[in-house]
Amino acid sequence: MPFYFLMPAMQLIVDEDGYILDTNEFTAHVLGYTREELIGMPVFAIAHEDDHRLVKQQLQFIIHHEKNIVHSLELRKVKKNGEVLFVQEHIRRIQTEQGMNILLISCHNISSEKRAKQLLTGQKKILELIAKETPVSDVLMELVHTMEDILPNIVCSILLVDEEHQRLYHGAASRLPNDFIEAINGLEIAPNAGSCGTAAYRQEMVIVTDIQHDPLWKPFKQFVLPHGLRACWSVPIFSSKKKVLGTFAMYHYEPCAPQEDDIDIIYTFSSLAGLAIEHGQMKGQLQESHQRYKSLFEYNQDAVFSLRMDGTFFSANKAASIISGYSHEELLSMSMHDLVISDDVSKTVKAFIQTAKGKSQHADVRIRHKSGKILYLSVTFVPIFVNQKIVGVSGIAKDITERVEQNKRIRQMAYYDSLTGLPNLHLFRELASQSLEEAKQSGKIGAIFYIDLDGFKYINDSLGHSIGDVILQKVAERLQQTAKTKGVAARMSGDEFIIMLPNIGHQQEAIAIAEQILQLLKEPIHVDELELCLTGSIGIAFYPRDGMEVETLMRYADMAMYEVKRKGKNSYYIYDEEKGANLFLLNDLHNAIKKEELTVYYQPVIDVQTKDIVAMETLIRWQHPIYGIVPPNQFIPLAEETGLIVPIGEWIVKKACRQHEQWRKNGLKPIRIAVNVSVKELQDRHFAKRIEAILTETNTLPEWLELEITESIMVYNEATISDNLRRMKELGVRISIDDFGTGYSSLAYLKRLDVDTVKIDQSFISDCPHSYYGSVITNTIISLAHHLHMNVIAEGVEQFEQLLYLQEKGCQEAQGYFLSPPLSSDEATRLLQKGMCHLQ
Repeated sequence: MPFYFLMPAMQLIVDEDGYILDTNEFTAHVLGYTREELIGMPVFAIAHEDDHRLVKQQLQFIIHHEKNIVHSLELRKVKKNGEVLFVQEHIRRIQTEQGMNILLISCHNISSEKRAKQLLTGQKKILELIAKETPVSDVLMELVHTMEDILPNIVCSILLVDEEHQRLYHGAASRLPNDFIEAINGLEIAPNAGSCGTAAYRQEMVIVTDIQHDPLWKPFKQFVLPHGLRACWSVPIFSSKKKVLGTFAMYHYEPCAPQEDDIDIIYTFSSLAGLAIEHGQMKGQLQESHQRYKSLFEYNQDAVFSLRMDGTFFSANKAASIISGYSHEELLSMSMHDLVISDDVSKTVKAFIQTAKGKSQHADVRIRHKSGKILYLSVTFVPIFVNQKIVGVSGIAKDITERVEQNKRIRQMAYYDSLTGLPNLHLFRELASQSLEEAKQSGKIGAIFYIDLDGFKYINDSLGHSIGDVILQKVAERLQQTAKTKGVAARMSGDEFIIMLPNIGHQQEAIAIAEQILQLLKEPIHVDELELCLTGSIGIAFYPRDGMEVETLMRYADMAMYEVKRKGKNSYYIYDEEKGANLFLLNDLHNAIKKEELTVYYQPVIDVQTKDIVAMETLIRWQHPIYGIVPPNQFIPLAEETGLIVPIGEWIVKKACRQHEQWRKNGLKPIRIAVNVSVKELQDRHFAKRIEAILTETNTLPEWLELEITESIMVYNEATISDNLRRMKELGVRISIDDFGTGYSSLAYLKRLDVDTVKIDQSFISDCPHSYYGSVITNTIISLAHHLHMNVIAEGVEQFEQLLYLQEKGCQEAQGYFLSPPLSSDEATRLLQKGMCHLQ
């Protein structure tokens, strides 16, 4: 079975006609089939029917294009029980020795990420529809569609309350059978009226896990069971004043209870439904007010008033007094200018003048209530004709303060961060796109700052989220103050902020602002009795140098910010394309171990005289899912810079020791297993304890483990390194010096570290036996090792005459491609079983 079939990911081999040739057990387990059931099945059988066309097009595209290229796509898989999974597929076409085209497919389950993204997108879309005053019926239907997209195995229904008759009537449903909709239309709000009627009556969630046997559904189950619906969970839809407006129900085709995520989603969407219904009711009330214009003056609920041509009142109804706060007598002694706030006087006077010319006008204006409170009024002005002459203006004013405030709240929820009041990511993208267009028109450059607070998690964890929230608010104020005259600041999430600076003249201007922000962040923040100091890391990307799109610039600024973090924080960094490529690689390296992309190879070390294998050196390889094999000299330095080398190194030692123990159990003769160790690992004070734990866990004797260090370690005169190496020697672990003669060779260090083996660097061996200097250096190192009672290994043996030369000079051991290249675990096992036959 191929190695990758053992990975915890869905793996399939498919022929060019789309039939499954082989798959791993993990795929069968995830999809609910047996492996035998899947083999021979067309891939369309496990793909969602709406994705069949996509799958067919992708297969045709891959078959007719260049092989060995990885193609990726997102689609839905259908489990045997009908459950839908969202997966990310990576497909590569290869050709067998017989010329047959086959497809290697690796799938990863992304259902959770997809659901979270769908939920956030759905919420924003609903809020935007409400903000745009979309009809309530359309909003509710979109809400149902969104819910059913997020949870494909459920059917949603919204019922609306008829207060007069205390019944529930159909509001929205997309997949509920029509005869069932008709059967429950007019459902009584009562204690035993199914899930919805009972939920509205109790004013709490009602969960029915089995409709067939639950007494709540006894009068109604004959309408629902024939359609295969077996469970129903319903929650009341409340207004802002906790008044029941309707119910939100989820039906399932299997008897079951909701999961915690399901409950969170249903409450979220019921709240959105309540907001939409309440907003629609207020909108309807406003529309109804326009039909009352001909109602009797005194009984009109809206303010009805008349103005002389100089703008003074000469009549006003009771509602006008109630709305304004002034008595009837007070209003008759006032003018329009006395009520309208100064910012709205101009448009009010304009509407008045146009009406005085015989043209009715409408205006939304703000007045100051007698108490000082600002009110929003929707005012219609009509001319007053007497004997065909305009003698004044009448107005009908409706108080729309509540509607306006609600619209502001909806917009605030949809476009602004609730904690800091800054624009959120959605609004930032819009504003930044506009800013880039302005920069394009003006020919200037733009800059995006990605800002992350250093050590904020520690403040949250140690002082609590309430103090953390206050700090975020104060930081937001400082950033807003800096950006308000130059651009726009927004909050991304957590402790991350972003700033767009359009129309700057040159990069130095942006750098000066970045330095100003860093200085502002350093200023102490006072919270109660506490004085806290912060720093920040800023990544900068420039338009148009680094990209033309907002998303591209944001991503590059984010990457630049992480470069600041890596270099020590409290600074800024301008995105660099070459560094960016490494950062992409670094992000993938974080997950390489978890995804089992790292592999250990083994290169044999032989006894020069007997040609027996006496050791195996472990070498790491990274099989990147997109870039293929990544050379160690490309990712190991990244791992060392970021500290990732510590967990990677621990993983290699564990793999090597487990392999050594497996060879021993298979009856093979014990040999040394060599592992390279970096300075970063030895600087970790827990290094020795981890190695000791691994030896115990894998049942490996210490004398069979050999740790290879480079001469460069000798310049790190650190107690931690010395203590770790000393503890290794106390345990019985062997120490070898790799690439001896190329670095900081020191006989004193060889003596102090009690080295067991020196390895002659391949640069010297490659010159032997024809190079005088190479031969002299090689002979000298061999002689030195012998006199110090150390083992000596020659690296990089690539020719037979080099092996003969080393044998003649008394070198004990050798390794190199002439003897054997690095081998996989299985290949190394076979070589140990048969020996170095080609050298005998």
